[in-house]
Amino acid sequence: MRAQIGHNANSKRGSTLIEFVLAGSFIFMPLLVGTASIGMSIIRSIQVTALNRDAGHLFAGGVDFSQTVNQNLLVKIAGDLSITPGGGNGVVILSEIDGTGVNQAVVSRRLVIGNASLRASSYGTPDGIDASGNVTSTDGSATAVNFTPAVLPMVEGQIAYVAETYFSTSDYNLGGMMPNGIYVWTVF
Repeated sequence: MRAQIGHNANSKRGSTLIEFVLAGSFIFMPLLVGTASIGMSIIRSIQVTALNRDAGHLFAGGVDFSQTVNQNLLVKIAGDLSITPGGGNGVVILSEIDGTGVNQAVVSRRLVIGNASLRASSYGTPDGIDASGNVTSTDGSATAVNFTPAVLPMVEGQIAYVAETYFSTSDYNLGGMMPNGIYVWTVF
């Protein structure tokens, strides 16, 4: 009789192990995939924030990003974010916004580096832009929408430099539950 009781205890241990493996595959694997997805998105967010800050500082400091050599510098700063001067997985939008009156402003210069089809600026899209990034339109399309006074109260003669950066995170979105991109903006 003792031999039979010992045999049942061994078979129960084996079924417990199988239950643990099955439960682990349904509970621990999604947690592992979610942790990896969130971790990679946080790393990407830090990289995008650093790129945006650097691009904005350089633009506000007078670097002309209409020149290919300076666009290549920005691409080099981006590192492994997979951006090219005219494409890739992200876009950097640099805007010079000039105050034209009390809480009125226009976009006087706009430069887009990267894949412009991913995202437009949150502060308006002027119709006419020359090769140097200067806005040539005289209609109302150059108005800096949603900028003043919500972001920065401005008066005539003031200038703000805005850097907006967006990068797609669809390659890191393993579970399909994260946003499909990271958007960061700063004002200098």
